[in-house]
Amino acid sequence: MFGNASCEVHYDAATRTWLGPRGKEFYGPEMTLGEVTMRVLNLNADKVLQQCDITGVQLTGAQLARQGLIIEQAFKRLGLQCGDVVGISASNTTYLTGVTIAAMLCGTPINPLHPDFDQATVKYMYDITEPKLIFCDVENYAIIKAVNEQLAKPALIYLVNGHIEGVRDVSELLREECIAPAAYVPCPKLNGDHTAFIVCSSGTTGMPKGVTRSHRSLICNCKNPNTYTRDTIVLSFSPLYWISGTYMLLANLLNGCKRIITHRPYTVEYLLQVVARHQVTFLFLASHQIALLSKCQDDVAKIRAQLESVRVLIGAGSKVCKAVSRRMYELIGNMRFVVGYGLSEVGGISKNLGGPLGSEGKVMRNVELRVLDKLRMPLGINEVGIIYARLRYKWAGYYRNPEATKRALSPDGQWLRTGDIGYLDSEGYLYIQTRDTDVFKYNNFQIYPEQIEEFILRLPGVSEACVFGIPNEVSSNLTACAVVRTSDLEGQKLTADQVRNIVERYLSGAYHIRGGVYFLKALPKTSNDKLQRRKVPELVKSLGLVAE
Repeated sequence: MFGNASCEVHYDAATRTWLGPRGKEFYGPEMTLGEVTMRVLNLNADKVLQQCDITGVQLTGAQLARQGLIIEQAFKRLGLQCGDVVGISASNTTYLTGVTIAAMLCGTPINPLHPDFDQATVKYMYDITEPKLIFCDVENYAIIKAVNEQLAKPALIYLVNGHIEGVRDVSELLREECIAPAAYVPCPKLNGDHTAFIVCSSGTTGMPKGVTRSHRSLICNCKNPNTYTRDTIVLSFSPLYWISGTYMLLANLLNGCKRIITHRPYTVEYLLQVVARHQVTFLFLASHQIALLSKCQDDVAKIRAQLESVRVLIGAGSKVCKAVSRRMYELIGNMRFVVGYGLSEVGGISKNLGGPLGSEGKVMRNVELRVLDKLRMPLGINEVGIIYARLRYKWAGYYRNPEATKRALSPDGQWLRTGDIGYLDSEGYLYIQTRDTDVFKYNNFQIYPEQIEEFILRLPGVSEACVFGIPNEVSSNLTACAVVRTSDLEGQKLTADQVRNIVERYLSGAYHIRGGVYFLKALPKTSNDKLQRRKVPELVKSLGLVAE
């Protein structure tokens, strides 16, 4: 996935399609995540495959397999059948992996939500997925309980990270005296095209959708012995709600590499401590986490030393700006830092390993891309349009949402509309400019907010920036910018004129900030820290801020 495999990209001029390198599947279409997991865990029976940084608890392949089998049998005793949904709203703690393995063995799709979701969002998703069991933390039990009481079909709730008097917890499912785990027998009703996970879309434009992911597609994404060897040690701060969190769990289970888990919140200081303490070799961070690392003011030599063990550091989730990439090249080198671009619906699409700054890189193995205009006509090299990705495997769409599924697909059902605007150059490098819903017009010029933000984020004292349009009768929109200052002296000194001046220095007149600069303490985000650009004008208005 991120190794030194060929990055050759072929452009088919006849169909105007970019094709990544071809590769065969490791297994046939009948294989499922549970079957591969049990094979790998048995091969690594004596090896420590999971360690919690906070508690120090370690689990070997044999222990993980045993936990999964015991919980699987408990699921069957509770009446779960293939196709029933298991809800997870929990952080990465020791016993959650066993729960996940059990669900994959049973053929019960997993619907992971963020443990910090509010009551409205949890209810919205569980109304759709109707889980039979919900696994949550002690900390969010009150929210889950309140939601469950409102569901048409209430679930059984189990805690995974502690105990509350009178509440079921995972230890009840793990009581070995109940029954000795039998050898795993693959579910005859289950095959690779069945849904294994129902992950959430990012929800930047509203409530999240349930994105179905099949066993086969996830095996393709995460089974990669060239990237994940037995010596690999992986770390991600993402709960299973993030596709990156799910990928790191599956990379661990499908390849036999070691996974470090933690439920402590991300900070740069803690990240560096964990990496150094466990000699992490594969680090997967969200884009905002990479940005915070890039702005760390510690001595460069010290940071480099703490990151010395890392062979691959990937940043993904949203656009990684050039300034952040430059800093990461300084800290870790351009052949160890990877910018990834992908979608929850299909997985990784492209990767930038040592390529041009600002690019999302070249199309990955077994991926095909097209760029279409608004009439769905294919565009060529360097022509800007909406990116479409070809679906290699059968996709069940958005769970119980056929309308959204239809909108996302091409008329023939073979291509997925990413919703991102960009282009591919003559060498096959992908450049994403913005989401199609974020574009606005000034005097008939198309304004791509991230092109402007790229320069604003270079300014010392700028922590975050969000460019948006303010409606105007003459010009359609005036370009405005919301800025979050850093907490240091540079942030205190930052002025609106500096923000305007850097844009005027690098960009033509159509992109200049005429709608004002607004200084905010924080930008509105989704629970997985993606910017909710549409909410910024509302926030500015509600706070009564005056443009500077």
